Amino acid sequence: MGRILVVDDDADLVATYELAIRSSGHLVEIAYSAAEARQKLQGDPPDAMVLDVMMERKTSGMDLAREVREKFPELPVIMLTSVHETVPASLRFEPDETWLPVTKFLDKPADPADLTREIDALLARRPG
Repeated sequence: MGRILVVDDDADLVATYELAIRSSGHLVEIAYSAAEARQKLQGDPPDAMVLDVMMERKTSGMDLAREVREKFPELPVIMLTSVHETVPASLRFEPDETWLPVTKFLDKPADPADLTREIDALLARRPG
């Protein structure tokens, strides 16, 4: 079981993800903006984070991902993006330690079962 921080401004998706993640045995914290997530990250870091790209600004999630990687280098981050639906090109993101320092990308909306499988897999790889 882990503590998962879900950061997304889409309340309907957050509710869906929260239900799925809780049903797989994890505790869930919610932030509806990058600013709110920064406040929640002031204490102990969660065991994993699910992060949307576009919230207050188009790059809010990317900016937060870089801050999180600097402050909590071992924190697994799953980034959700709908850019593949909005950009008419075969653009694909991949994790990058400088520009996009995340552990995994999933297309948004993520299938709740796929999301929980990814979270479980990331938590299983934790040391100790």
